[in-house]
Amino acid sequence: MKSSLLALSLSFLFFALLTKPLSGHPNPLLDLDGDKVEAWSAYYTTSIIIEAGGGGLTLSPNRNGSCPLDVTQHSSYLLRGYPMFFFPTNYSSENRGYVHESMDVNIQFSTNIPICNEPMVWKVDNCDEKRGAWFITTNGVVGNPGPQTLPNWFKFVKIGVGINAYKIVHCPSDVSESTGHLCNDVGINYVENAWRLALTSTQPFRLGSVKDEVLSS
Repeated sequence: MKSSLLALSLSFLFFALLTKPLSGHPNPLLDLDGDKVEAWSAYYTTSIIIEAGGGGLTLSPNRNGSCPLDVTQHSSYLLRGYPMFFFPTNYSSENRGYVHESMDVNIQFSTNIPICNEPMVWKVDNCDEKRGAWFITTNGVVGNPGPQTLPNWFKFVKIGVGINAYKIVHCPSDVSESTGHLCNDVGINYVENAWRLALTSTQPFRLGSVKDEVLSS
């Protein structure tokens, strides 16, 4: 009897190991075609809510009309915005690999804006006390993980089942053991006639990714 129970317990354990990702190896991030998102390829990121959810992500002058640029969303679902690259903490030209869920990554637009001679890498701006929000802006850096670069790191977290939909979260965990840092979803904040990305504790921006075959070829 004991041997039967032991065999049954081992069977359940083996099944659990097969159906659950190994620790340190989270599920790969998938684009809307079901393909793994590659760290060396460019992707358009857009709302998964058809028509009413707006379009892709782009850049706009910040709330004061200057630099650094704010990350914003097109109000029209017909506009895809700018493609972007995702760089995990372990990224290098020799070790490119894939992007995974809940892994800290840098996000960089693939374009350069002449009016602002600065990196197009996402970062969390200082708190805008006038508007009561932490907006997502540019002028971040790629790599160099540690306490000094915490504002530059984001995660893609799966939401729901079926369609490969995600939310963006700013809650660095892989890059530093520091505690007490901001930890929030990224949502849309309508300010100064633009749909600006900002940290939120209520409604996250629900998105999917589409590979840019031209830049990724």
